[in-house]
Amino acid sequence: MHTRHQLIEMLAEHKEWQGKINFYKMEIKTLTNELDEHIKGKNAEIDFAQVEHFQNQFIIQAETLDLMRHDFKQHENRIESSSKTPLENLAELHLEEKDKLMQFEKGLRELRESFHAFTQKEIFN
Repeated sequence: MHTRHQLIEMLAEHKEWQGKINFYKMEIKTLTNELDEHIKGKNAEIDFAQVEHFQNQFIIQAETLDLMRHDFKQHENRIESSSKTPLENLAELHLEEKDKLMQFEKGLRELRESFHAFTQKEIFN
């Protein structure tokens, strides 16, 4: 069983996660727009396989965020209901959700670095 204080802390952390999801959704939109701007008027010089790769990755990452937002909302509901009907493994579930976000952040960081390396190639300067 979890104390009221622990549940409040979990909900606060959950709110922080939702804020991060919103931030990352905006970042993906920004990266997509940046890609669009970089390729304008450079048709003959661009590796379109790489462009398509990044376009697809941005779509996948945005979809992943949508799924995480849904999962986090379900988790928030479990936290809120736990004050009435305690869940034994709530802390474990909370750590699993936290790990999902951390893994997403790592993948997005790697994608961002790869994308910026691609856009720094000479054809974009």
